Amino acid sequence: MARVLESRSLAAASFVALASFAGVASAQDQPGEPPPLPPPGSAAPATAEPPPELPPPSTAPATPPSATPATTTSPSAPPATEPLPETPTSELQPRHLDFRGTINADVLLAYIGLGLSADLGLVPAGPGTIAVGAGFEYDFCGSVCWLFSATTPIDFSHRQIWPQARASYHLGLKGAKHLDFYPFVGLGPVFARSEISIDNGAARYIGTDTSIGVNFGAGASLFVAGPLFVGGEARIRYAAGDYNYRLESGDGTRTYDRGSVETWSLTGVDVLVAVGVRLP
Repeated sequence: MARVLESRSLAAASFVALASFAGVASAQDQPGEPPPLPPPGSAAPATAEPPPELPPPSTAPATPPSATPATTTSPSAPPATEPLPETPTSELQPRHLDFRGTINADVLLAYIGLGLSADLGLVPAGPGTIAVGAGFEYDFCGSVCWLFSATTPIDFSHRQIWPQARASYHLGLKGAKHLDFYPFVGLGPVFARSEISIDNGAARYIGTDTSIGVNFGAGASLFVAGPLFVGGEARIRYAAGDYNYRLESGDGTRTYDRGSVETWSLTGVDVLVAVGVRLP
């Protein structure tokens, strides 16, 4: 009997121990229950680790860069070229020299002239260049003398030598790049000489005079081949005087009508044609 009671007591004790062990195991396996919080005012344990630092926020671009489409060049398209520099005009530049040979006459061919002239570029001024130069002109009587000699017993001829100082202002024209346009003025002494022969040389008289002549107008030079040019001038001229005659040879008793041959004049409008070259 005693053994039966002891066996029951051992069985009961074993059951209680198993139930306690099962309760502890089930309590540890339940998820979601946080550990008990420390009482308020208590210090955190010294061994507590600080929370990990958060990584810095990444700075993403406000707007994503747009993809640049690849450009392809058509093989047939010509390569881009820079614009050509503007062609300079043909106006006279400083230290350039225009040298020309000339022929001039008035409308009635009362006188005909041959000459030379030159313009040297001096300084730029405004849109053009100021030039100074010189000229030489030899004028001889034309239609008037031919008519006088044909209708009277007197052979009459006269001529004028006219050295000049001249100034001009040369302009290039953008619409005509090979053209040099210039107004000008000239001034210088005129040496006039006349010759009268009466009755086929029976008496010969010479007349001389010196005066001052002035001319002004406008001209242009057209460059046709490099530095070579052709040109022209339209001029208004004033030069006049009276001859002083003397008997050069023959019979002094042979006289003539002095009123018809006593004066000379280059006054009027004439036209000049030139061929020249520009020297650097």
